[in-house]
Amino acid sequence: MLNQDAEYQSCIQSSERVSWRVDDLLPKNTVIDFSRRILSDALIGAEGIRCLSADEKLKLNHIRTNSYAHLFLFLEEYVVALMTQRAGLELHGNPVHMRALLRFTEEELKHQQLFARYTALFADGFKLQPALLDNHVQVARAIMSKSPLAVLIFNLHMELMTQQHYVETIRGNDEEALDPLFSNLLKHHWMEEAQHARMDFLEAQKVLAQHPEALEQAMTEYAELLTALRGTLVAQLELDLQTLEKAVGRTFSAQERSEIHAAQERSYVWTFIGMGMKAPLFLSRVRALSPVAEQRVLALAPTYYCQ
Repeated sequence: MLNQDAEYQSCIQSSERVSWRVDDLLPKNTVIDFSRRILSDALIGAEGIRCLSADEKLKLNHIRTNSYAHLFLFLEEYVVALMTQRAGLELHGNPVHMRALLRFTEEELKHQQLFARYTALFADGFKLQPALLDNHVQVARAIMSKSPLAVLIFNLHMELMTQQHYVETIRGNDEEALDPLFSNLLKHHWMEEAQHARMDFLEAQKVLAQHPEALEQAMTEYAELLTALRGTLVAQLELDLQTLEKAVGRTFSAQERSEIHAAQERSYVWTFIGMGMKAPLFLSRVRALSPVAEQRVLALAPTYYCQ
């Protein structure tokens, strides 16, 4: 327990060291630059779509970036519920653990505010209200209906996925000349998510130590959550296509729609699922929980590795 206390205390100290304010990263009068790519095409997958012009591909990049920000806002709804629940278990228990978990919760609420402000500013500058999913409460409840260990492993996946996005496609990417504003937002998001991933792992260790029999069900439910996440991503993709048609001022033919949809589904699945499953730290953390858990992930991963 003493070693765990030191780990949680270290998370608190790291969090305090990298802490930031929404108003500092994204002042309310910010103007978004739509003249360049905002996210890397490694995450968007627009450049290979033959039926779109260069201008249309840029529009798709912008629309997908906005949806990306919205999906973090959307999905962090369950994270707030999860960490509030985990912190509540430490009431009259370990104050260090409780403080770290409550700080985790507060930071996730801050992230929601950051991405909500970004999507509002985006809509103002884009001159078109993008279509976005709005069933975040129902999705959060569905996720939280799974076992605690399953949700913690799923959340570890999500936290480490965001780190892969920043490290692999944004940091040091000089070739694409990405929008520095959004790159800076994701840098600071990544800095706080690093502590969150550590705590997901620590909390999963706690659950597994108390309930070693929970692993089998947790890995089955983790696979179910990935299937549900894929459905959510495809639902947002359908809305993206509606927004894109309005933004470019034309209706796509059945053949064009099929090409765009297939490319974007591959992109969405790889970005949000495949990249998380292949993250070295995710695999090592799952292996530390149980080699059996890692084997389950590796067996499932090829379903989501297509790019």
